[in-house]
Amino acid sequence: MNMVKEMSAIAQGFKKGAGCTVVVNKSADSSMNKGTKNNRNPFLGRVMLRKVYSGFVMGTDYQTSVENTAKRIGNEGAKAELKTVWHKPVAGSLGEWFSTDKRTESKFYLKLQRNEKQVACKVVTEFFLDGRKATDKEVDLIKSWWAKKTHKQSSTQTSLGMTEEEEQHFLLCELSTVVAIKQGEQVWVAPSTEQTVSTVEVELVHSLA
Repeated sequence: MNMVKEMSAIAQGFKKGAGCTVVVNKSADSSMNKGTKNNRNPFLGRVMLRKVYSGFVMGTDYQTSVENTAKRIGNEGAKAELKTVWHKPVAGSLGEWFSTDKRTESKFYLKLQRNEKQVACKVVTEFFLDGRKATDKEVDLIKSWWAKKTHKQSSTQTSLGMTEEEEQHFLLCELSTVVAIKQGEQVWVAPSTEQTVSTVEVELVHSLA
């Protein structure tokens, strides 16, 4: 996939800040414990997650968003002091839509934002094992290896007086894992030869509200 070309196509084809649906296919390895030498996770390299993000928005800037939220709750003149992180916005106008890794600038990530007050905002996850949809029993076994993660509100946001109720949530989806994006009648499907997009997946995206 020509990433720069596809990033431009996405930014030009969709509206900033409008609700969209994003379908992602990604390996589950980073979500699972590897186990020990004598008790190795048997599912490593075998599980794919299909995540459907509904009601999320693209084309937003983290700093601007949290500062606007802080002002909305009465913290006039709020300025966000951003923490040092591993990623940064890509150069130019695409920076509101995409980030890249600071170390190599070779990986690209679609920025998604959600707000817990947006009732329509949700994530649906499906599990695939060895290329087929996993059974309920297999999903339970896979989840038994799930790594526990705790959520902690960003210190940048708490320093601006934002509570959990006002918290702004942002996600980075590696662009190479994004299968399709839908916003209204507009649909983008990844042309990547590295990622097989089946007719079923395309139909799925078109059918989503």
